[in-house]
Amino acid sequence: MDSDLQRKSARYRVVQWATGHIGTESLRQVIDHPDLDLVGLFVYSPNKVGVDAGQLCGRPDTGIRATNRIEDIVALDADFVLHMPMLEPSPENSDREVLSLLESGKNVISIRGYFWPAWRGQAYEKKFLDACRKGNATLHGNGICPGFVFDRMGPVLTSFCTAVKEVHFIEYFDLRMRPWHTIQDVIGLATPPGSITIAHQTPRTLTTLYSEMYHLMAAQWETEVVSIDLKLDWVPAEKDVVLSSGTVRAGTSVGTIWTWTIKMANGLLVTQKSHWYVDAIPGWDERNVWIVDIVGEPRFRCEMPLEVIGPDSLTAGGYDPNGRALAALCINAMPEVDAAPAGILKPTIFAPWRARFFKEA
Repeated sequence: MDSDLQRKSARYRVVQWATGHIGTESLRQVIDHPDLDLVGLFVYSPNKVGVDAGQLCGRPDTGIRATNRIEDIVALDADFVLHMPMLEPSPENSDREVLSLLESGKNVISIRGYFWPAWRGQAYEKKFLDACRKGNATLHGNGICPGFVFDRMGPVLTSFCTAVKEVHFIEYFDLRMRPWHTIQDVIGLATPPGSITIAHQTPRTLTTLYSEMYHLMAAQWETEVVSIDLKLDWVPAEKDVVLSSGTVRAGTSVGTIWTWTIKMANGLLVTQKSHWYVDAIPGWDERNVWIVDIVGEPRFRCEMPLEVIGPDSLTAGGYDPNGRALAALCINAMPEVDAAPAGILKPTIFAPWRARFFKEA
């Protein structure tokens, strides 16, 4: 045990916020954890209101029933809220939720940004700092991507280099077991290639979400973001692809590549290339994997594949490895968030590469 972490209680009382794909896995892990007590559950769907938390995630009844009233959650005596809301075009609803929770004295760990609110300006950051002070609470943004693989692993891995010219983040992810709404309406698969452009809602929403990550990385490299550009490419299906949630018709998109290109003021070029698909595509990695490719001195490549999954996207142990990993990142951060002073806790990156240690006179 890290003796530097001063925990404020012997157990953590936890509220799970939302029960989507990731939230449901997180709920299971909270219920199963020996040092966590589930004390509240927020849901968006009216059909889930009043249902026992255990029934919503395949666990025995807990005695905790779901509510869709934020005032019910605010009134609870809880140490943490695991904030896993729906992805929305604007952060306004999420911001209101987080501010209310912080002001009520609850630490918030969110997967909807909040890694570094300062990138939106001092006035935006101040709202959260004031809420943290009022409730004596801490806000922490976490997640896989954004949250860990690129914005934390990327700068850490540049520590190996005496010079860095480019950093490339590459993702391959199988979406075939995701809800049809996610596959078609959000990502744009199962639609004619090009139906979704960079002007549509999801590209704009994800660019906003990722932009916080890019600006945080720039700060860790002691530079600034100059520009962020997005390009979308589509792979048409050669035949009908039948999924459990629907059918991808021949000629519509079975895979897509979203490439963000980020230029930094110090000359560093960063790219994020996300490959999302619902069927095998020749030349594509069939693993769910994140890759960090550092073009520097020396050049090296780090691959982080998830556990091998079956046709149902579950491991041999019967769980979704992506959901389990994301839940773990948030739950494992609790002692650090608990020990932190009131305010915003951003990831600490030790000794990343920087082009210069001192600014030129």
